[in-house]
Parts: sequence; structure tokens; C-alpha cells
Amino acid sequence: MTRSFSRSTSWRLLLILCLIEPLLSQAQIGFQVSPAKLYFNRASADNQPLRLHITNPMDTRLVLQATCADWRRDSVGEKVYYPPGTLPTSGCSLFTVTPDVIELAPGEKRDVLVSLIPNQQASATALRNAMLLLTQSNEQEVARQKGASQFIIKAQIGVHVYVLPSDHTEPEVAITGMSLTQATRPYQVNVKIHNTGKALLESQLRMEYLNMSTMEEVKTEAIPVNTMPDEAFRVTTNVPATLSAGKYLIVAVLDSGPGQALKVAELETVLK
Repeated sequence: MTRSFSRSTSWRLLLILCLIEPLLSQAQIGFQVSPAKLYFNRASADNQPLRLHITNPMDTRLVLQATCADWRRDSVGEKVYYPPGTLPTSGCSLFTVTPDVIELAPGEKRDVLVSLIPNQQASATALRNAMLLLTQSNEQEVARQKGASQFIIKAQIGVHVYVLPSDHTEPEVAITGMSLTQATRPYQVNVKIHNTGKALLESQLRMEYLNMSTMEEVKTEAIPVNTMPDEAFRVTTNVPATLSAGKYLIVAVLDSGPGQALKVAELETVLK
């Protein structure tokens, strides 16, 4: 059955992801989905259906229900979920999933089609987004077969769906502030980020710590930062605990890829 997602679509289970790796590997409960993000471009004259690849690694039957939810980030960058059609940027009504109930035999791999609905009434000049949720619906059956008497785990995976506007241009993002969260260890740095453009941006935030006495520099692993137009939030990073006391220049570098200028912010502070 093929249908578009609407406000009435069940979404009560908010991305209850099975992230307890030891439990998953021991009980072999879960499934795999790729890719993690899907993009439709309204500027394209021919938007072909996109494929989601689903794998059931378990030794039991798996049944999944496809639903949709709106989402946005709060002031600290955490995702907040809403019923479909709640937010002005909702993309839930713009695509369909075929089939929307997916049954996989033990070890089976299967493709699901995600299709953009043609001739939509929604504005073609605004970026739309949605979270396509694939939720296990036969968790009690699996639990019985595995003899689980105390815990029933419902696996769920979310796939980002973006519908890009026909004039998907003018990307721009800024670092609007940077500060330490507290004056004693363990230190954390808050970096405020604001997407001031009209495009989705997928960026990497790199932090660098320069000891101004020894000139020793420490760089930490990049943090992925994805922003929607007009979205603003702060990213909190841990200052490496191995840094010795002294005066530091802390540098935040936001890299949004080729064609985008690096955004840099600096903070001088004393770590005790």
C-alpha cells in the first residue's frame, strides 16, 4: 500500500533507538538501514524514487512500520520531534513510502522506495525536512521466540528526508559566540552557531587549543554540525582533560565544505 504521510499517521514512539550495543550484539535484536539521509531536489525535472536498503540480521521474522515525524533542534542542538504537519518546514506530506509495512524473513535484505509526490501545493522556494521512522511492530513475537521474559525491545531507526527548493542557493552560516561553561575543571566550551542563509548546510566543527606559553597546540576530533535555514543553537564540546594549566587561545573552526569560507572564532582564557 502506498500513501503520503499526514497528521493522523501514528508517530507515538519517538525514535526509541536501540543504542545499547552489548545488548544488541548478545540478543541479535535490531536491523540495518542505509543511507541515513535522502535528498530530493525540486529543481530537477525528473525526481526518480530513492531506495532505502534494509537488512534483517536476526534469526527471526521482522515487521517494520514506516511513519513520519517533524523535527527541529532546540537551543542546545538536540532534536525535538512533533506530529507530522506541525512545523512550517514539514516535509511529511511531500513523499510516499512503498511499501509502508515491510516484512523481512530472517537474514533477508530488501529495498523500499521513497518517492516525491509530483505537483505539490507546498511552496517550492522553501527547504522542507522530515524524519522517516522505521519501527519494529512485531517486538512481542520476537521476544517470545527468544525467550525474553523481562525485557521487550522495540527497534526503531530514523532516516532524514530533505526536499530541496528549486532555488537552493545562498548558503551562509556563522559562529555568533563562544564561551566556557564554567570556571573550573572539567571545562566545556559552548559554540553558538546560526545558519543565516537559505540552504541546508552540513558542516564540521574543529576545536584547537593553543598554550600561549609553550605554543603547544592540541586539536580535537571534528564534530558534525548540520543546520537548517535560520536555525540557531549551541554546540557544547569537552576541553581535553590532559591540557596543563595556563593561558590558552581556543579556536573554533567551522568548515562547510568546498566553496564555503571557513568560519573562525577565538577565545583567550586561563585554564586552572
